[in-house]
Amino acid sequence: MKITKNVLSISLFAFLFLVLSCSEDNDNLPEKEEPTAPVQTKHFNPPLWIQGTWHTTGTPTTRLKFTKDDIISLNDNSSLNDQINKSKTTNLIWAVEDEGASNTLYYYRLTFRSVGGGPYADNKFRVQKINDTLMLRAPDFSYLIYYVKEKD
Repeated sequence: MKITKNVLSISLFAFLFLVLSCSEDNDNLPEKEEPTAPVQTKHFNPPLWIQGTWHTTGTPTTRLKFTKDDIISLNDNSSLNDQINKSKTTNLIWAVEDEGASNTLYYYRLTFRSVGGGPYADNKFRVQKINDTLMLRAPDFSYLIYYVKEKD
């Protein structure tokens, strides 16, 4: 009889615990705040010698601006940092996989991956400083692109 009372007491306690814990009003809980904009992470660190505006020889309309923490295409006024940050909310994620610099060299590699995995593409950018106002890029070694630094 004593065992039956203990089992009955434990069962009643467990039942009351379940009823009380499930009766909480979840409708009045505060909702999590959603971010209003993607985090503006800085992905680039161009060296001092490359900072400024550059245009390609032969086609002066192709222009790039290197800042202390970004690379901007002046043709369409698009920031690479912004493109990478915006991609975090799409199905194609951009990322800087590799970046390096020296007194005469600057390079980075952008990768493009789908959210579900699978194949990805990459774009390598590597320039060699020739002097303070001229640098050379060989995108795939089949041709050369020269950039001239514009005066500020």
